[in-house]
Amino acid sequence: MGLARDSYLVGRAVVRVLGDSDLTSEIHRVEEITGRPAYRKLLAELKHDPDGRRILDERPELSSRMVDYEALRRLPAPTLGSAYVRHLDGNGLSADYQAALTRHVEDEEMAYLMRRFRQTHDVWHALLDIGVTGHEEVVIHAFTWGQMRLPVSAMVVTLGSIKHIVLERRWGALRHSLREAYEVGRDAAPLIKVIWEDEWELPLAEVRARYNVRPLERRWLQ
Repeated sequence: MGLARDSYLVGRAVVRVLGDSDLTSEIHRVEEITGRPAYRKLLAELKHDPDGRRILDERPELSSRMVDYEALRRLPAPTLGSAYVRHLDGNGLSADYQAALTRHVEDEEMAYLMRRFRQTHDVWHALLDIGVTGHEEVVIHAFTWGQMRLPVSAMVVTLGSIKHIVLERRWGALRHSLREAYEVGRDAAPLIKVIWEDEWELPLAEVRARYNVRPLERRWLQ
């Protein structure tokens, strides 16, 4: 019964997202249901890694309760913290939305890790210098697929490419940005275990170099 219900919920969510790709809650639903095996494996890996154990022990959250966003707004422009908060403010985003509780995951550690991934998604946007339009979200999920192999990212790349890249005739994004984003994600250090809160004041270029992340070529994203 559980598997049948999960399949129904995923199928319904996919149909709804095809109709409206701004339904983030439905994308979260697919992520929670289909991502359990990947997150279970990731949890096991993090528990055998010093940085991973620290993030599971400390459980930092990118929310207004735990992060001083006004302090980030006062940071110099070249810093990671400034780039991150400018991305949020410039796109009318709130980190608190991404910190919302999961609905389809009972394991406490897995639920936390999913929330942490959602919260740091916008840090990844800042690292890659990429916006939040439909086709740009498809591209960043190509990066995420290279990083984490989450089924939801495969879904977004496959279905989103048809809706936001092929039908909108964004041939540069189709030919170049998707592959570039995937390769950058594949070659970068594992970002899920990074405690970004320790690095807000560092120059963005230094953070990119530390984790082998490079911004995507803007000309293919237009």
